Amino acid sequence: MASINGDWFHSRSSSNLEELLTVRTLVLESQKPEYIGFSWSGGRSGNQKMYKFAAAADIQPSTMQTKIRAMIRYGFIKDGTQCPLIWTRMGSLWNDLYTVGNYGAAQKVYELTLTISLAIYAFNNTQVQYSINPANGEMPLRFLLNILDTQNSISIREFEALVDGNTQRVGDNASYWKRDLINSGLFQEVQGRLFYTGKYSDFIQEIKSFEPSPFLTGVDWQSIRENPLIEISPFKDSIRSIFEAITQEQNIEEQITDEIFTAPLVDAVAEQEEIQIPEIDILSSDLRFSQSTRRIRNAAWSIRIKKKYNYICAVPNCDVIGQIFVEAAHIKPDNAQDSNIPHRAHILNGLCLCRHCHIAFDKGYFSLTDTHKIITSARFNDIPNQNLKTAIISSANIQIKNRMDRRLPLVEFIQYHRSNRFKG
Repeated sequence: MASINGDWFHSRSSSNLEELLTVRTLVLESQKPEYIGFSWSGGRSGNQKMYKFAAAADIQPSTMQTKIRAMIRYGFIKDGTQCPLIWTRMGSLWNDLYTVGNYGAAQKVYELTLTISLAIYAFNNTQVQYSINPANGEMPLRFLLNILDTQNSISIREFEALVDGNTQRVGDNASYWKRDLINSGLFQEVQGRLFYTGKYSDFIQEIKSFEPSPFLTGVDWQSIRENPLIEISPFKDSIRSIFEAITQEQNIEEQITDEIFTAPLVDAVAEQEEIQIPEIDILSSDLRFSQSTRRIRNAAWSIRIKKKYNYICAVPNCDVIGQIFVEAAHIKPDNAQDSNIPHRAHILNGLCLCRHCHIAFDKGYFSLTDTHKIITSARFNDIPNQNLKTAIISSANIQIKNRMDRRLPLVEFIQYHRSNRFKG
């Protein structure tokens, strides 16, 4: 095993936002049919397809490969050598937030993703050189945090000696590590010294005293890096607190894009909550729960509704299917006044609908009968989108698709929608 003093292995690429945006372009390019199954990591000599793929990001193939490998190590892209490039859960969160224009929240997720990567990163003197399983080597970040002086700092000269020792790369790897530590927000450089900023204090305290479990495999740690909130993650509680803090700091109640509501940070927590919350206890109107907890439970309700319909739009003649193409729609709206039955997260107050059907339903262009059949409004003639109209109008007088548990929405909620939303 390598000495922790010197020869810290590192990717020859920086962790700044510009690099991530370049890889974002490549992720989009890799989804084109011509690149499906293409090996982006293969040989470059005479490989015209390789040059064409890299040209989408205006870079050379060698640079392209280095950047993709770096973003895999940083935990934004799933490990693999073929197209399409796939975001990890953390990468997807960053991309979602960046896409909807919440750059402040996207930056927070970027910093957290980088911190997690640095925290579990380990190196050794084998041919592999580095590992994301902390049990397979030394953990540089843990070591660094534990040798800081009383001011939580280290001089740049000491830092360079720690990272590069007396190797041929003196100063080289140190520059990459310094950039990563600063870009993560964990450290700042002041007058020739690196100072720990106090960021993520609970998580960092866990890292300082962390002892890797021999029962967690490399595959387990890969899953943890991709989604640090999963059950096997030893850091899930402290990282969840960070997620909730980001949600509140950035005022992410909901991101609005083309009239569709998304809350990717909340969803990340809710995916884990959904597994654990009993169906009877998912109701969000209980005042015992804090606002953040109710928000997470609402998101967990959304995930559960989509699962109940197996990620298929409930409109009979709509053929949209797939987790990223459907949403959970309230029948009785979330902001409606409570009645005898709490409705905001009632498991029978939701429909799984595609984006277009969701908008049409919320706007009242169609509703349901008490027997769960589609009824359409004459106002539908005002809608120019013929494809949307065809799918819904052709579904008139047909019962909505069944849930996997064969339970249909409560009539009380349907009647509210017909009386208050439907443009009859």
